[in-house]
This record gives sequence, structure tokens and C-alpha cells, in this order.
Amino acid sequence: MQRRAVIAAVTAVLVPVLGACSSASQSKRSKPSPSYAAADSVNSRCRAQEWPQSMPDVEGRPFDPLGKDLMCFDNIEAVAPDGHDVMADPGSGLGAWTVVSSTPGPGAKVRITTPITLELRRG
Repeated sequence: MQRRAVIAAVTAVLVPVLGACSSASQSKRSKPSPSYAAADSVNSRCRAQEWPQSMPDVEGRPFDPLGKDLMCFDNIEAVAPDGHDVMADPGSGLGAWTVVSSTPGPGAKVRITTPITLELRRG
């Protein structure tokens, strides 16, 4: 759920910017924007994979909710040391965090919808 909120927020920012870059894209309103198409494509590829899969080992790595290791998971909670959910706070700078631990841990069998909690630290 939170992953979709991040995708929607990113899309809401990118669509006007991408549309302003080309007058041709503004005249073709019947086609979906490239950012929506990309999100649908990723979602389709993720759902087409065989599940459950092994939880990737993201511990000690920079937090990137849209990166290749986490892009297929719908239910990620990224918890800062003060307890707030970084995914619900786009102003916190998603790339400014490092994963300390994950629940479930690396190698556990998970599905797209499995709740995943990542404990983060700055830097």
C-alpha cells in the first residue's frame, strides 16, 4: 500500500514536468503518460514472477524503495530510529537512509503482499 502511495506521489510530480517538456505530449491526451505506463509495466512484470520468493538481503545497503531489490513489494514499512515511517514522509529524503535490518529476514519466503518492515538509520 505504501509503495503505491510513493509511486503515486512520484508520478504526480513527474507527469506535469514531463508534459511541459514537449508540446506534442500535451496534444496526445488519449495516451497514458510515460510514468503511468512504466508503473503499470513494472507491476505487470512483478505479478508475472513466480511467488513466493526469497527476501533479498538489503541489510547495510542504501534504502531505495523503487530499486530492483524492493520494487515488487506492495507492503513496505521503513522505520527511522525515532519510529516514524520514512515511506509516509517523502520530505525525509528516501535516499538518505541505510537499511539496518529487515523483517522478515534475508532468505525468508515472501509474497508481493507480505508485510516487510525495514529498520533504517541515517546515512
